[in-house]
Amino acid sequence: MLAMRAPAEVAVTPRRLPTPSELTWDQSMGRACIYCRRPLTRDAVSAGIIRDQLGAHNLDTEVWAGPCCTSTTR
Repeated sequence: MLAMRAPAEVAVTPRRLPTPSELTWDQSMGRACIYCRRPLTRDAVSAGIIRDQLGAHNLDTEVWAGPCCTSTTR
């Protein structure tokens, strides 16, 4: 009897995240892909957190990538 194995995860080289001043409003609100600026409708994947602060105020922003920029077949 063959044992079932989970599919292996594909290692993807992380891409550089833009600085907070480079973000559009839609990107900073999680409505557009962080890399190509296309609107996100489904299957978005967290691309990370852009760290920023103004004095004592935390301005960290979680950003998202769409399936358009997370495909490993490019």
